[in-house]
Amino acid sequence: MSNKQNALSRREAMAIAAGGVAVAAASAEAVAAPEGERIVDVIIVGAGFAGLTAARELRLAGKSVVVLEADDRVGGRTKAATLAGETIDIGGQWVGPTQTHLLRLAKIYGVETVPQYADGENIIDIAGRMARYRGETPGLADEDLAQFGAAVAALDAMAQQIAMPRPWLAKAAAGWDAQTVESWLLANVAGEAPRSLFRALVRGVFSCETGDFSFLYFLAYLASAGGLAPLIATRGGAQDSLFVGSVWQIAAKMAAELGASVVVDAPVTRIEQDATGATVVTDRGRWRAARVIVTAPPALAARIAYVPPLPAQRDGLTQRMPLGCVIKVALAYDRPFWRERGLSGLVISDKTEFGPWFDRGTPLTRGGALVGFFDGAPAQRWADRTAAERRACVLDDLAHYLGDDARRPTGYVEEVWTRAPFHRGGYVSVAGPGVLTGFGPALLEPVGRIHWAGTETADVWAGYIDGAVRSGERAAREVAATMQSVKREAAA
Repeated sequence: MSNKQNALSRREAMAIAAGGVAVAAASAEAVAAPEGERIVDVIIVGAGFAGLTAARELRLAGKSVVVLEADDRVGGRTKAATLAGETIDIGGQWVGPTQTHLLRLAKIYGVETVPQYADGENIIDIAGRMARYRGETPGLADEDLAQFGAAVAALDAMAQQIAMPRPWLAKAAAGWDAQTVESWLLANVAGEAPRSLFRALVRGVFSCETGDFSFLYFLAYLASAGGLAPLIATRGGAQDSLFVGSVWQIAAKMAAELGASVVVDAPVTRIEQDATGATVVTDRGRWRAARVIVTAPPALAARIAYVPPLPAQRDGLTQRMPLGCVIKVALAYDRPFWRERGLSGLVISDKTEFGPWFDRGTPLTRGGALVGFFDGAPAQRWADRTAAERRACVLDDLAHYLGDDARRPTGYVEEVWTRAPFHRGGYVSVAGPGVLTGFGPALLEPVGRIHWAGTETADVWAGYIDGAVRSGERAAREVAATMQSVKREAAA
């Protein structure tokens, strides 16, 4: 096996070293078998936060592991980029105060957070009315705000009837799963402004449109976060804080600890199960283990060949849970000119293709910086356009609200997640009507020796990095308990 197969990518090793973390030389845990397979206790497919957490927990429990990653880097739906000399996140980036499992990892690895900049006035431009406002309450007209508030209260009340991670067991699940978010919105919210705001918020959270996915799935997402407000809020919500130097570095530091047990550039093509174990096949070699944890989102896990084939329920689920569409853009400026004008940098609009966007300054930022998104339908429309065309659209949209200074960035970086070969979208998978009630149990139930993890399987903060961490912890416990049970039975 080459050095590249045995370690992190060269780019990641350099990034870790630059952050003050040496990549330790670690001996491979795999034991060579006569037939050329390498043997470990557990094989983990995917080196995102779910897979790396599962590997870390299993190692602490005394199990040998290998983590097989298709991409040339670790981190999954988090990724580092450089903007004006600063390492930033061009994937997932924020953390909220109730995302305690991610915060615990940050503390373990010495990664600090800083509050998301939220001083000054926000801009909202919805249904033909533009306003500036402060704080978390949207700047809608009074009547529209009352409708919006009533809808939020109704949604939260329904979400409280769901026990995660099995929303299909809720008493009203069948009715909720028979409709989309859009059909509920049309039936229960009369005003065009609150409807349009809901559509913009849903697009920003799920990277898809309200007509694309199940109302039950939407309520389950709310239930996992503790309501709608934590999902969309800055202070106290999911956008509360940024990581200084990127959240991605936490994944890199976990991978550095695992050393040669992390194998990049190793897309899994086949998983074979038999009475004595499981074999995982990549173009970098074969591994054999008692158990396998697959952390890839359902649609990408479906691209692996399984022997024997997956049960109909699991296969049906994977055909019905696509990833959202998102393009993330970060821009640097010589100064945060919007702050000089009393603005926070947050803009929510139903007029622009690009948006929402936020101030993304941290103590490391020289000058000013913004971050924003093409989400849902706009991402679909712009993913296959040229980078120059996307940049022109971004600058036009920013200038519409922030003035001509926005047209002169000193740095620009983007990530078209919908085109990323081993990700194909983000930041989370979404389920259409009827999927959870028809196929939901297959999201969690092991298939023989194969266990499932990933943020989509989390009971708390599903769809977020914290949910991925929690899912990795859960899968590691599940596998360790199963292996211990088998060991006791064999000794009896």
